[in-house]
Amino acid sequence: MSLAFKKRDYFMNLRIQAILDPWISQALIEECLDNYQSYITGGFLRYFKSGKRRQFAIDELINCKKNLAGDAAKNIVTLYESLNLRDDSIQKLNNRIWYKKAKGIYELYMMNQEQVHSEILKYTNSKNEYVRMEAQTAVIGFLGFKGLIFLNTLNKPLTSWQQIKLLEQLKVLNLIEEIEDLPNWLKSENDYVILFALKLTEIYQQMQVHDETVSCLLSKNENVRTQAIKTLSKISNEKTASILIRYYEGESQRNKTEILRSLAVVAQERELDFLLAQLENDDDNLKLDAAIAIAKCSHDGLKILEGRIHLNPETNNKIYLHVKNKLLA
Repeated sequence: MSLAFKKRDYFMNLRIQAILDPWISQALIEECLDNYQSYITGGFLRYFKSGKRRQFAIDELINCKKNLAGDAAKNIVTLYESLNLRDDSIQKLNNRIWYKKAKGIYELYMMNQEQVHSEILKYTNSKNEYVRMEAQTAVIGFLGFKGLIFLNTLNKPLTSWQQIKLLEQLKVLNLIEEIEDLPNWLKSENDYVILFALKLTEIYQQMQVHDETVSCLLSKNENVRTQAIKTLSKISNEKTASILIRYYEGESQRNKTEILRSLAVVAQERELDFLLAQLENDDDNLKLDAAIAIAKCSHDGLKILEGRIHLNPETNNKIYLHVKNKLLA
């Protein structure tokens, strides 16, 4: 693009912004913009015929709405709708070019266009990662926990970063009931769905899927098993500790560590013999984790550890002191 065209667009954007600013300011001080048409004159509309100018207006409104709530935010949406800017966003949604489709989904979500949620839902399993992520974020924004329905059919990756984003998005919502589809998600053929379902189970303490979570310990995917171990420590019952011990020997070093750390939370006196046996492990890190579990699951845990110092004074004394200091911290 030549310098002359850039300069022309720059000054045109300044002109549009100068027109939008008082319009937006009026929207912010009004409780309701039922009479919004009175703000829209022929001269005003003249500046919103070209695609570039309309896009600039959409971007300005979205940037403004990000910092607003309540009536002020609703009024910004009303302004967006009154200029028929929703049509522009829907055109992008229906575009075959992925970045335009993703942009359209983002705009419709940011402008609370919930009536198109069923159309956006179709793209939650898109081949394109960015379209998929925007669509997933949008349907949860529109529907809350019910928006997780996309997990029923998802056969594409759900990246760790996207899982974090979705969990943060859900955090502001109040969950007052069981997540109905969790059992199905925990049996999914998509390991990404299972991982996310396990995290939901852990965070929202969905005790009703304890058995399904145990089944995840059979997964070939080590990451799934790791998360299942962590989740079980949050939804444990009287059988959980013995179940974890049953899977201990066949697990990776990493997951043996996770099991011992979970046992520090869920183990009771009856698991003491198993934990004492782990103090003979060649791996000092596993010894330490076992020692912490012993101290936490038994009333006499520290005395037991102290009584073993003479068996290996250098190592056992370090372990004893570490555990003692940890419990007193």
